Amino acid sequence: MLNIQIDDKVVNSMLEKAINERVEELAKQKYFLTYSDLSEYLNISKPIIEDRLIKNGLKYYKVGSKYLFKRSEVDEFLDDMTSNMNATNNDIKYYQKMKRGAANR
Repeated sequence: MLNIQIDDKVVNSMLEKAINERVEELAKQKYFLTYSDLSEYLNISKPIIEDRLIKNGLKYYKVGSKYLFKRSEVDEFLDDMTSNMNATNNDIKYYQKMKRGAANR
């Protein structure tokens, strides 16, 4: 039989360290994403972002010649998009069609 003794100070120190690391990680997340950031975040190319997401209503903000995307709006848009998909209708190219079709039901 094992007899394990736990030092409260060590456990508290480990928990505090883990919490602080997570807080720092969350603080480093960007509020706005550039095209490059978004491409990396979604693992898709800029032309696909333009053709399949922006044309289907993904919001963006223009600052000079730079396009910025709010991370929370990207996540919300993709959640909405994928919630309207099923095993046979799962191509983002047809997202608007599926959305209109769902509204007509």
